[in-house]
Amino acid sequence: MATRSGLRRLEKWDAKYAGDVLPERLKEYKAKMREQLSMIFPEQETLENEVKLILAEAGIHTYLNPAYLGFAREIYRLARRFSGRQLVIATDIVLNKWASRGLERDLLERIRNSVFALTAPES
Repeated sequence: MATRSGLRRLEKWDAKYAGDVLPERLKEYKAKMREQLSMIFPEQETLENEVKLILAEAGIHTYLNPAYLGFAREIYRLARRFSGRQLVIATDIVLNKWASRGLERDLLERIRNSVFALTAPES
């Protein structure tokens, strides 16, 4: 079965974002987007403050904060999408990824456990 050509894909992309189309689409969705963001941003602020407190208590240098906050934001995105065992497993995968990048595993686990109230998956 043939797939859509690259040229056809580009034509569709051009049509989607041509001229007045994009501003009109944004006008349609802006109120709903703002409503959704007005609920998400305060949650993210709380989450980031909790993570920063954990990092400060652990004596982590501030130049590492963005990496730990990146981990927390990724878990937050997963928690909005999944629940139960699937969330726990996905969180463990993300934890291993960030630990392999050099972050302290025990701190990542503490963030996972205390900020998100999750635990390690059962084997």
